[in-house]
Amino acid sequence: MERACENCGTPDDDELQTVRRVYLDPDRPGEITSTEETAELWCISCTTQYPHLVDEG
Repeated sequence: MERACENCGTPDDDELQTVRRVYLDPDRPGEITSTEETAELWCISCTTQYPHLVDEG
């Protein structure tokens, strides 16, 4: 079964990374206001473009 990025949907069996989506405070650049509890698989492109935390679990 082919896996895909859970953020953009791009199929990618080799380079997916487990991350947690974060939400930033628009009034305080770079400050995280909340983090998703559920981890997602993201492709390399999404990890370079969107804020996230690498899931160490």
